[in-house]
Amino acid sequence: MSAIDVYKHNHLGFIECPSSYDFVKRIAIYELLDNIPQDERDFDGKSGDILVGGGSGEAPALRISNPIAFQFSTYDEEKFADLEFDDLEEIFKPFWTPTQSYMLGEGFLKLGWTPDRPLEMWLTENVCKLLVSTVDKFSIYNEGRVDLTTNLSLIKDV
Repeated sequence: MSAIDVYKHNHLGFIECPSSYDFVKRIAIYELLDNIPQDERDFDGKSGDILVGGGSGEAPALRISNPIAFQFSTYDEEKFADLEFDDLEEIFKPFWTPTQSYMLGEGFLKLGWTPDRPLEMWLTENVCKLLVSTVDKFSIYNEGRVDLTTNLSLIKDV
């Protein structure tokens, strides 16, 4: 059982991570339908947020806050200037160890991530673009002015 399984959630699909390390080949994408209590150690979030990975029992989690992460990832420069946040953890927060980050990064290098950007920022932007372009519910963030191209693919049936 994965940490995510004790909370209400919607499984949106999987993304591939072509890592040489087995534990991160396929990573689940979830939409939280519950607010996560403060004593949860594998991730945090509120209803509507996105989790990449479900915590212990599967891939380590990255929390992507909805709506600000989608705005952060898809707004053009003019609208981006209107976003208000004090810390990047308001937008996304990784829950992985340095070793897990290495293993994830090794795979995402093959999909376009480069170490000159934080892995969690690259993954947040690419997952948001992927969801905006493939899941109707998130298409509201597509204002047609931002390139939604990503090397990630959403696999819905597994």
